[in-house]
Amino acid sequence: MKRKLSFLLSLIMVFTFIPFISFAEENYDIQLKEAIIKSKKLFNIGSEYDKFTHSINSYDEDIQFNLEWSDSKGKLSNIYVGITIDGTVLSYDKWEPNFNNEDPKLATISKEEGLNIAKNFIKKVAPKFADNIKYIDTSEPINIYHDQYHYYFVRTQNGIPYYNNNINVNVDTSTGEVKNYYSNWERYLVFPDAKTTVTLEKVKELYKEKIGLDLLYKSNYIYRLDYNDKKQETYLVYAPMNTNVGINAKTGEIVTLNDYYRMYDSNGEMNAKNDVAAEELSPDEKQAVEDISGLISKKEAENTSREILELDSSYKLQSSNLYKNWRNNDYNWQFSFEKKMDSDRYYYANISIDAKTKKLISFNKSIPDLEEKTQYNEEKALNIVNEYIKKTNPDKFELIELRKNLGDSETSQNNNYYYFNFIRKLDNAYVESDGISVSITNGIITDYNINWSNCEFAPQTDIMPIQKAYDILFNDVGIELKYINPYRYVGDSDKNKEAILVYGLKSIKPANIDANTGTILDYTGEPFKEKTIISYDDIDKSYAKDKINTLAKHGIVLPGEQFKPNEKINQKDFLSLLVKSIEPNFELDNPRNDLYNYLINRGILKEKEKSPEKIVTKEEGIKYIIRALKYDKIADLSNIYKDLFKDTKDINPELKGYVSIAYGLGIVEGNDGKLNPKVELKREDAANMIYNYLFGGK
Repeated sequence: MKRKLSFLLSLIMVFTFIPFISFAEENYDIQLKEAIIKSKKLFNIGSEYDKFTHSINSYDEDIQFNLEWSDSKGKLSNIYVGITIDGTVLSYDKWEPNFNNEDPKLATISKEEGLNIAKNFIKKVAPKFADNIKYIDTSEPINIYHDQYHYYFVRTQNGIPYYNNNINVNVDTSTGEVKNYYSNWERYLVFPDAKTTVTLEKVKELYKEKIGLDLLYKSNYIYRLDYNDKKQETYLVYAPMNTNVGINAKTGEIVTLNDYYRMYDSNGEMNAKNDVAAEELSPDEKQAVEDISGLISKKEAENTSREILELDSSYKLQSSNLYKNWRNNDYNWQFSFEKKMDSDRYYYANISIDAKTKKLISFNKSIPDLEEKTQYNEEKALNIVNEYIKKTNPDKFELIELRKNLGDSETSQNNNYYYFNFIRKLDNAYVESDGISVSITNGIITDYNINWSNCEFAPQTDIMPIQKAYDILFNDVGIELKYINPYRYVGDSDKNKEAILVYGLKSIKPANIDANTGTILDYTGEPFKEKTIISYDDIDKSYAKDKINTLAKHGIVLPGEQFKPNEKINQKDFLSLLVKSIEPNFELDNPRNDLYNYLINRGILKEKEKSPEKIVTKEEGIKYIIRALKYDKIADLSNIYKDLFKDTKDINPELKGYVSIAYGLGIVEGNDGKLNPKVELKREDAANMIYNYLFGGK
């Protein structure tokens, strides 16, 4: 149902709704009938679907019929079809009227078979698109809890990708049925030929000269699983300040890409005699007290804010807020003011200041229309801004540098409005997230915003030469030829618009190069890793070979190219497999994820049981799995279970119920009537148990 709603919302955003009756005189009733007949034939919609609704949308000269079928008994899947007047299907959705459970389901068709189904479906419903698409293969493990393969195609023209247009298809992993199809396609956009006048070698020179790499401090907030440990870290990289620019392949000019395809990715001291103060505080509690001490009062903060904004008493306070700025772990006062002129007009002003130092953090305000406007060129406006920064934040003025956004149109600024963005510079490196931005209109500053980190910065030592960074950028990240629509956000229609051919960075890998080692980093500052499906080279003789491979396809793996099936498995590795089967997106090799905190918080492991290198026995493995299933409260009723095995006496009495449930679910089975509960598990045994836990062993 959620998929349906989001789907219809996207259509509302794209198309202008027009009531059906407005088309009566245009004979659209005939075309609606044709659309219904074609859709029913394409998707085998029979008379069992006895409820039908429709609407018609108009966009430019295009007409789209939105058709929806369901059955009054609610037993069949609902079907939605979005089809144009010429019979091209733009969207299709088939969803169950009730929510399905989220138990893991084993795929019965391969991802390759699903891809062929998706391609043939596109040929059937939108043959005009089928010859101009390219499949983007992510080669990543299948989510164990998803029952559909997702296939993503980008549009190509003359063999060149146009990432703003794409097709998404979802195929059921068990039945091979297409469940969802959506196309985003500008049907009238004109594409020039793919001939370039700028060579790739020239592009590299232009990139260095006009776009370039900068030495940047980037930052990331770290959230651990308990959500209590939150801090900011910085890392030093070579990276472009603006990744959304490229080079026109015919003129060599810098252009904004408007290209959204990405694979990867704001008072008093405590009295010593007070009984509360005499209590012993933890380090975190002491820090909290220190953070909150010395804050200025609301009245003092309001007066300071009025002085900064030059507001008289005619501006009435509308709201106030004292909030913690998590970025720097400090407090800010925030105020909103309003001056009412008449019933239809008012002026506003909003401001944030540091609650200890009273320094300006940000403000924005409206200004009255001036009858006689003074003309300000960019130089004059910049001088006003510079003087304001010197006056307001003199300690920061020498630490910032004006940066112009590449690819911006000159018409975005006129003689009365300018926007200036200053970035913080620390020695030879820029601080990407820090700086001051200012807007000025008619010589009056209307917006002012400061971002400034108080964190520690890594030393700028052993920095590799920038030329080496360019070699990595061009060779490992890469540049590709693609089309863009420079008018994409200028009006809605693609009539009489022509795409342009550009060179831009490829989007598979982030353009984030470690300034010391040359390693490509992800947005968290960790080494970038492409998601792949692991294939082990040492499991051919393992009795659990097929199960190990199936788990690997779903990302439930142990690190390395070898599985080592006959080695005994320790607690950490067993629980790693179990966690990946519960939480597919849990990244075991990410230092920010604490495996044991996760396990203990979910009740799978008790604190006293933590022993990463201990070899896991069969009954212990069963215990962890039954806890993961949340059956432990029933399993703890050990006296209600009968003896199932010849060696039941060897089972820990507290785990008798766990073993019985695991046996009943097919997670374990006996051997010659025995369980051998104390036997130490091999890695292949662990994989066998995890597989049976997910898909059932019987």
